[in-house]
Amino acid sequence: MSIAPGSIAIVGAAESTRIGSVPEMSQIMLHADAALNALADAGLKPSDIDGVACTGAMMTQQVAHYLGITPKWVDGTSVGGCSFMLHVRHAAAAIHAGYCNTVLITHGESGKSRINATPRPPEPQSLNGQFEAPYGPFGPPTLFPIPVLRYMKTYGVTHEQLAMVAVVQREWASRNPRAAQRDPITVEDVLGSRMIAYPFRLLQCCW
Repeated sequence: MSIAPGSIAIVGAAESTRIGSVPEMSQIMLHADAALNALADAGLKPSDIDGVACTGAMMTQQVAHYLGITPKWVDGTSVGGCSFMLHVRHAAAAIHAGYCNTVLITHGESGKSRINATPRPPEPQSLNGQFEAPYGPFGPPTLFPIPVLRYMKTYGVTHEQLAMVAVVQREWASRNPRAAQRDPITVEDVLGSRMIAYPFRLLQCCW
């Protein structure tokens, strides 16, 4: 059975009150701050929520407990930066199936201050821990070069075309008053910035 258009909706969205370096707030506090802001945007309160989704099974429990929510349904799917798009799809499916009515999707990360943040090193028994970590890669700038080089070779993508991605992303960021980097950049700026891990240069990395 398909979901009828308009029967399920995203009714609120928000960020944490402060972003960037926030040394007085832990990861769970950032989760809660953003969640409460999103609930306010939707005109809801924690007691209206019966589904919780965020990356990591333990984190869903922590967020629910921290906000005083007793969920009927939880989702801890973690597949990197696109996890939250999957959470939206999973939440829609859960609502359609009758498992819950209102799902809160949260994310909080003390990326700069590292206050009570989830450890970044992979578990030794994981695939990353066995086949990547021993060779020293850490984070997208050093994990993505090989597949990107393969993509460039297969489809004939040039360095200039790859640099244009960063240029366009910065253009969008310039329209966001909360973005960390808002100054316009050019393809020449990107290709002239410091090499990090070939073919990625500084202006092609998140920072």
